[in-house]
Amino acid sequence: MSTATWHEIPLSNVVNEVLAEVSPDVSGLPVAVLPIPGHCELLDNHHETARIFVAQSGYGQRWSKRGLRTLSMHTAPRMIEIYEKDLVFEREVWDGELGRCIRIAFPDEHVQAMTHGEVQSLALHTRHEMFDDKLSGLALEIAQQTITGLPNGKLHVQGLSMALLGLMLERYAIGAPKKPAKKQKLSPRQMHTLAEILHNDLGSDLSIEGLANQLGLSPYHFARLFKASYDTTPHRYIQMARLNAAADMLASKRSLPIAAVAAACGFSSQSHLTDLMKRNLGMTPAELRRSCFGPK
Repeated sequence: MSTATWHEIPLSNVVNEVLAEVSPDVSGLPVAVLPIPGHCELLDNHHETARIFVAQSGYGQRWSKRGLRTLSMHTAPRMIEIYEKDLVFEREVWDGELGRCIRIAFPDEHVQAMTHGEVQSLALHTRHEMFDDKLSGLALEIAQQTITGLPNGKLHVQGLSMALLGLMLERYAIGAPKKPAKKQKLSPRQMHTLAEILHNDLGSDLSIEGLANQLGLSPYHFARLFKASYDTTPHRYIQMARLNAAADMLASKRSLPIAAVAAACGFSSQSHLTDLMKRNLGMTPAELRRSCFGPK
């Protein structure tokens, strides 16, 4: 999808109009931004796959008829709806202000791909008007990263999707497996292979799926083993490795432009490197270089 910001994504009174969407090839799961209508009625709304909706903006009331029961509910930012597969509402009515929500779906084929078949399907019970700060935060950050053009890279958004799927399996899946008594970790051989990959390909567009494939793991299993082995996420670990590599390059190659250093170390732009270095190391690339060589 093209790069946008929340303010550039229009509001709409058409319920299922897709305002923005992201390919699962990018995010791991189908992600779409949909409108929360102001005043609207919809009949026979069928949700083919298990999914969640997280409100990004908009306040109002809504009524949903399912069988003989009509639910009266509210809408508010960060409120979550969890829908089971093949859920049908015979009639829905909205009354409030226009808003936006994020829909993240869990088709069986994508759940299976992310877990290499360890999980065949994400079975959910329908739940309404929920608040779960961790779940809504992950969903909103996935949407934010993808609609703004992946400023932190594909690795980051795929890691967020892995974390969201893991949270759904742990907290909301029907028949969720109990946690193992002892956490599994990457083997010494896998850690050595990973170190070689990062040394040779730190400047490339790394992804959770690509790293997992090279270690013979599913993306979901790789993310869990990585966190258990390094006590951090793949995105954070690689981000710090890139910052350290950039700092070494700035200190050893005075004539190399900062933009070239950023590209060589896997940052999306010079400004991306500058922002992360300032926040994590306390100085900008130019300041670090001056501290090593003095002013020109």
